[in-house]
Amino acid sequence: MKTTYAVILCVLLLLVSACAPKVNDPADLQAIQDMCAEFAKQTTERNLPAYLSTYYTTDAIRLPPNGSPIAGIEAIRKLAQADLDQNTSIKETDSVVSVMSSGDMAHARGTWTWAATPKASGLSVVNDHGKWVSAYQRQSDGTWKCIYDIWSSDQPAAGSTATGEDEQALYQIERDWAEALVKKDIATLDKMLATEFQANYVGLVGNKKEVLSVLKSDTSKTESLVLSEMKAIVFGDRAIVNGLTTEKSITAGKDTSGQYRWTDVFVKREGRWQCVTGYAAKVG
Repeated sequence: MKTTYAVILCVLLLLVSACAPKVNDPADLQAIQDMCAEFAKQTTERNLPAYLSTYYTTDAIRLPPNGSPIAGIEAIRKLAQADLDQNTSIKETDSVVSVMSSGDMAHARGTWTWAATPKASGLSVVNDHGKWVSAYQRQSDGTWKCIYDIWSSDQPAAGSTATGEDEQALYQIERDWAEALVKKDIATLDKMLATEFQANYVGLVGNKKEVLSVLKSDTSKTESLVLSEMKAIVFGDRAIVNGLTTEKSITAGKDTSGQYRWTDVFVKREGRWQCVTGYAAKVG
């Protein structure tokens, strides 16, 4: 009897094993790696639009950085064609870091490099690099196709820095500026403003000396000032900060209370940010 049970158990185990999905089958992993290499090759050879139906399912979705999802093979092909139309040459390399599969589903991740020479005159060669993740599904004929992918650049977004330190420093300057106005701390304001500073504010237009003179006088007072919606855009040693101010103030004897949209332009000198010009417009 024990022998019979043992036989039955072995048969059940074999059945379960036969029905279980294959996990990380070497043939599947290699097939997906080959697909990724072929994708890069077809891009460089400018044949990508024609190849896309081999790589993607009809209803595949691409999730590009800084943009809306691209759904369907025709929309994906249109995007690839646009790259061809805008550039005289494109070179792409895709490196697979890892592939995992289970049954009829798989996913892979890796890195990419991209170089493109624009057709338009005056534009420099575009060089970029980043990472990607893609999901794949086995088709009825046994081949694999991509059902969605997403990628992003390793480089900071245009107008920003990799660490965000400069942006945070600029935001702090703006906060310190607001506090200095309320406290009438002219010494702090003097350090924040560059020698060539020029203001174009409501009720206050002039150079650094003129602005500080007005703010120092008894005819000017800032009772409260709240900053919001600040956005810093950094270009090397130049930066722009935009924001919204809600304040209760008197400037040169006139009531300047209200909400203002403002823009300050900064330069970095000897590791320190200073404002070179500022503009503000009243909201409403």
